[in-house]
Amino acid sequence: MKVTTLTYKDEFIANTHIVYLTDRDVIAFDCGQSSKTFINYIASHNLNLKAIFLTHGHFDHIRGLDFIDDTIPVYIALDDLELLNDPYKNCSSEFEDKVSIKRKVFTLSDEEVVTIDGINIQIFNTPFHTLGSSIYLINKEILITGDTLFKSVIGRCDLPTSKARLVDSSLKRIIEIYRQYGDMPVYPGHGDNTTLAREVEKNFYLRNIR
Repeated sequence: MKVTTLTYKDEFIANTHIVYLTDRDVIAFDCGQSSKTFINYIASHNLNLKAIFLTHGHFDHIRGLDFIDDTIPVYIALDDLELLNDPYKNCSSEFEDKVSIKRKVFTLSDEEVVTIDGINIQIFNTPFHTLGSSIYLINKEILITGDTLFKSVIGRCDLPTSKARLVDSSLKRIIEIYRQYGDMPVYPGHGDNTTLAREVEKNFYLRNIR
């Protein structure tokens, strides 16, 4: 399954991952650019964007939604819905531009599956970076981890709605996915892409989970 990653280097090195369901039909994960970079990429490559899935509600992952047509469904975990229009909780109040998303967004419950073009996208709640932080397992062969898991490290847990006490239980879910489905590509919310086997074997935080 083809994946293209757009990285906004001047905007917290945030990633948008574009997953190809067919040659033209795509879904995307996170939408944090403050310009039309992402939507221009979709248009210039003649792609049909079918949905956007958000890993959590921080401003550097959501503010590009202002450029997305209202007919395209957007999904987020239920516990992070309130972050979309709360500049304090989505952390944008610390910067000059306060982000508040008013469009309709659909909510997902833990382990819910959305099927698009025969491809299953399953959400797993990993609530420590934010209360609604989540990862997405695509057809049991690709893992989108947002700010839950990066290459060699994990996300912060000292922000509004963070829950540090839930780090271990959240990371155990990633280990369980590895045990059940084996190695697969991992696409995080910031920085370089990695693999699940590498992180389970070498990431300090995962290696020290009991």
